[in-house]
Amino acid sequence: MHITLSTKAEKLQQDIRAFINEIVIPAEKHFDYSVGRMPDGVVQEIRSQVKTAGFWTPHLPEAEGGLGLNMMETAIIFSELGRSPIGAFMFNCDAPDEGNMHLLSLAASEKQKKQFLEPLIAGSIRSGFAMTEPPPGAGSDPSTLTANAVKEGDRYILNAHKWYCTGAYGASFLIVMARVGGSFRKTTMFLVPTDAPGYTMVREIETMGSHGPGGHCELKFENVEVPDDMVLGKVAHGFRLSQERLGPARLTHCMRWIGLARRSMEIARKYAKERQLFGSHLADHQGIQWMFADSATEIEASRMLTLKAASELVERKDARHSLSMAKLYTSEMLTRVIDRAIQICGSHGYSRDLPLEWFYRDARAARLADGPSEVHRMVMGRGLMSGKEDF
Repeated sequence: MHITLSTKAEKLQQDIRAFINEIVIPAEKHFDYSVGRMPDGVVQEIRSQVKTAGFWTPHLPEAEGGLGLNMMETAIIFSELGRSPIGAFMFNCDAPDEGNMHLLSLAASEKQKKQFLEPLIAGSIRSGFAMTEPPPGAGSDPSTLTANAVKEGDRYILNAHKWYCTGAYGASFLIVMARVGGSFRKTTMFLVPTDAPGYTMVREIETMGSHGPGGHCELKFENVEVPDDMVLGKVAHGFRLSQERLGPARLTHCMRWIGLARRSMEIARKYAKERQLFGSHLADHQGIQWMFADSATEIEASRMLTLKAASELVERKDARHSLSMAKLYTSEMLTRVIDRAIQICGSHGYSRDLPLEWFYRDARAARLADGPSEVHRMVMGRGLMSGKEDF
C-alpha cells in the first residue's frame, strides 16, 4: 500500500482542516438538540463560505463541480470533515446525498442527471435512499425484499413499505429498491419524486442520535406510477448498482468516523492537561495515559484499514473484504474511543458543556448503518473459510 498525496491534496487537507477548526466547529454551538438539526440560516451561511473557498462537493470529479480527488485523497479529506458531526453536510457530501450523487453520476441518463443530479450537486435539493423495510421485509438480508413494481404499458406501478430511510424528510426525490414483477433477480432502482401521487412519508422515526437534516423515516408507496425513463440504470441491475454505491459509501463513513474519534481525544487531552487531581494534572496519571495510548493505536489501525481499502479501489481491485474489515473495525473503534474520552472528562464529558455526549449518541448507529457488524463478520468469515481471502 502506497499512501501518497498530490501537492494539491496535501494543501487541501491543511486548508480544509483550518476551515473546520475556524468556521464549522465554532458553529456547533447553534445545534438544536430539540430537533437534532442545525438552524437553516446557519447552514446556508456556512455553505456559502464553503462555496467561496472552493471546497464544495469535494468528492465529485472536476467535470461535475468537485475537486477531482481519487479515493485515497478523498479518504484524507473526509477524515478532516469528520472532525465535526456537521462538517460533511456543510460541504454537501453527507449521507445519503454523497452516495446518491456517486450513483447518479455512474448510472443516470442525461435527463435524470438534469432533473436530479445537477440540483443535488448545487445543494438546492436533498435526496433519500429507500432500501430497508419493516419485518418481514429487507434489512441485512436483501433476498427478503418485498417492494414490488409491476410493468403496465410505459410505466411501473410501485408498491412498497420502507423505513429508516435517511434524509427522506424534506427530500425532493428518493432512489427506491424494488423487485420487478415479483422477481428478486429483477431487483431494480427507481427514481421517485416525493410529490408523486401515492407516496406518503408516514413519520420521522425518533432515534437515539441526531436526526440530521432529513431524519430517518418510514415511507409508503401505494400504486405509485413510475415512468419507464425513471428506472436508474437498467432493470435487474439494482443490486449491482447498490454495491457500486455502498462500497465507497462505507469507506466515506469510516473516514468521517476516524476524524470524529481524533477530535474526541483532542477534547479529552485538553481537559486532562488542564484538570488537576491528587496533586498533579490528570494527564500525568499513568492510567489516563494508557487510555490515550489505546485510543491512538485503535485510531491508527482504523486509518490503515481504511486507506488500504481506498488504495484497492484506486487500483480497481476487488475491495469487498477490505471494505468490510475497515467498516467493522472503525465503527466499533469509534464508540470505544468516544467512551474513553467521556470517561477521562468525567461528569464534564457526560454533560452538554462538551460535545462528547452528542458524538456518543450518534456513534452508536455506526455499528448498524451500511451493514451491522455481525453481517460484515459473516461476510469476512465466509471468505476466509472458502479460501478466497487469506490471513
